[in-house]
Amino acid sequence: MRVRNKQTVLIVEDQMINRAILSKILSVEYDVLEAENGAAALEILTGQKKKVNAILLDLVMPVMDGYEFLARIRNTEFEDLPVIVLTGETGSEAEQQVLDSGAWDFITKPYQPVILMTRLKNAIARSQMGMFERICYIAEHDTLTGLYNRSKFFSATRHMINESEDGKFAFMRFDIDKFSLINSFWGEAEGDKLLCFAAKVIRETGDGFDACTYGRINSDIFCICFPYSEENVRRIVRASIDRLSSYGANYFIKPVFGVYVIEDPEVSVEAMYERASMAAATCKGKYSKYLEFYNASMARELDWEQYVVNNMKASLENGEFVPWIQPKYELRSQKPCGGEALVRWEHPGKGVIFPSKFIPIFERNGFVTELDYYIWDKVCGLLRKWIDEGRDPAPLSVNISRIDMYNPNSVRILNDLVKHYDIPPALLNLELTESAYMDNPEVMKGILNSLRESGFTIMMDDFGSGYSSLNTLKDIPVDILKIDMNFIREDGADAGRSRTILASVIRMAGWLDLPVIVEGVETEMQVDFLKEIGCDFVQGYYFGKPMAVSEYVDLMEENKTIPGRRVNNKDISEIVWMSNPDTERLIDSLHYPVGIFECSDNECSLLRANDPFNYMFVPVRGEPLLDVLPSSHLRKEDNEKIANACSALDALHPTASMEMEITDENNDTFGLSMSIDYLGKIQNRKVIMTFIRILPQ
Repeated sequence: MRVRNKQTVLIVEDQMINRAILSKILSVEYDVLEAENGAAALEILTGQKKKVNAILLDLVMPVMDGYEFLARIRNTEFEDLPVIVLTGETGSEAEQQVLDSGAWDFITKPYQPVILMTRLKNAIARSQMGMFERICYIAEHDTLTGLYNRSKFFSATRHMINESEDGKFAFMRFDIDKFSLINSFWGEAEGDKLLCFAAKVIRETGDGFDACTYGRINSDIFCICFPYSEENVRRIVRASIDRLSSYGANYFIKPVFGVYVIEDPEVSVEAMYERASMAAATCKGKYSKYLEFYNASMARELDWEQYVVNNMKASLENGEFVPWIQPKYELRSQKPCGGEALVRWEHPGKGVIFPSKFIPIFERNGFVTELDYYIWDKVCGLLRKWIDEGRDPAPLSVNISRIDMYNPNSVRILNDLVKHYDIPPALLNLELTESAYMDNPEVMKGILNSLRESGFTIMMDDFGSGYSSLNTLKDIPVDILKIDMNFIREDGADAGRSRTILASVIRMAGWLDLPVIVEGVETEMQVDFLKEIGCDFVQGYYFGKPMAVSEYVDLMEENKTIPGRRVNNKDISEIVWMSNPDTERLIDSLHYPVGIFECSDNECSLLRANDPFNYMFVPVRGEPLLDVLPSSHLRKEDNEKIANACSALDALHPTASMEMEITDENNDTFGLSMSIDYLGKIQNRKVIMTFIRILPQ
């Protein structure tokens, strides 16, 4: 019987108990040598006749630590010897420092025997490769993380499943939600460190199974195939979330997991990956959702997606994608003042297919850019045709996807289109979603500024649905805001609060001279509410559904509206809600305090006031205008007295006045005459104007 010669591993560790534990673990498969520090290890290497195949190296040791040892063996005959560092430190910086010092790999304490033996075996195997084997290794492994690349992972997974007689496996896709933001904010080098850390998590997880494959597919996408049980899935997810959450205080890292349970082993690995990807996609953008399993309904979606992909180019060449137009209306006149071009797929066999069935697919595969350019061209052609027919066309808006904005040629293409068709850029309005802008504000800001300088009107679609705050409006280079009516709830406990928020958004947009279009308007109640809060324009089924171009032309001819016309007469609601310089000059010219308020119950919120009012009611320390009338200058009972008088007014009492004695915080008593004019109602809130005079004593 032939006795196999064991390979030799040198343990370099100053703690005797740790050396004993490691020796016990390794001695089953390896001959073990021990050294208590780096200097002793060098003596063993130079004096030992038996070849050392690998070194397990502690970092913190007396006499000579691990870093000095690595420096000493560099550029010597021992340079290619596999060194695996044993460290209690965690975090990407410590690990990167170890690798930069020349170590092949690292293992964190406390040691897990299975992982330790696997990593050691892999390191020794790599060191013994010939040139051809090294080339093969490079061809099969991801250069950044050392994991299998896509092709090798797929083939290894296929082999593992084929070799299994009765085992049931799970195919898991794992990536980091909004990973691109980490690269944008912290740089690609920091993004690469995070990917290496994620690869380490996947490797350590996979090494715990008897049968398992794992690899990096591309970018931040990793996959792992392992024996299926619900507990195995939950364990991987929990461990990955815990490890990634500890990566760094400056990051919020949200991993997303999609799992396909392999019921049919004959399914291709590519299909397994696609199904796991579909499951993972349902977790995107959802704060608390990390894991989803593939189900049968996703199979139908996958079949449909494949059909769309197979037919999209031919359908575009055949002219099956056509623009439909949904009109936009000026709310006060209820006249159409333009429209939004929305694509429809007029399929010869399936009829009209709505964009929700194909646009998300095009966004995933990149075809949306080609479709967008096609629709832009068609809309410019329509505008040119109407001008040639002697019409005075109102502006049409087209959608700009986030993919379009990252294409450096998009600005040039849009400029070339309006020049080719000889139409004013102001007739082609561009709609960009808020979320696309917030992905990379600085880049988007530069692109949008270029488009505005060329004469295009920029609309921010779906404002309020993402992460921007009202404060960011001052920095956003857009001309018009679009808000979906779904932004507010129609019923329930939050209905009133949602409406107040929408009213505030429209009011603040008015102060910034940003017109607002509210879309998704479907009921008369919604129309009445939007009138009350000073909304400029609306779009929705209540006024008009998306329609064929011929219907839109007929609609515009019937109404003969002036494009973009706005009502000129200034009624009370416009004075209250819009930033009107004439009104401000009038109020500021008065030498006595004047304020305009919204009142409900016992609370009055200040909308606008002149300097005398500010001087009288705002604390001397210079704080901003108070939100509630009057101010902390007055006693609580006087506050309530004035607020109750304001809230008691209604439409039947358009004007009221009163005189009262007021005592301020310094106990000085003075007479105050207040005239209150009732201006109107906004929902259940009264709008009033107050004129205040101090009476002679």
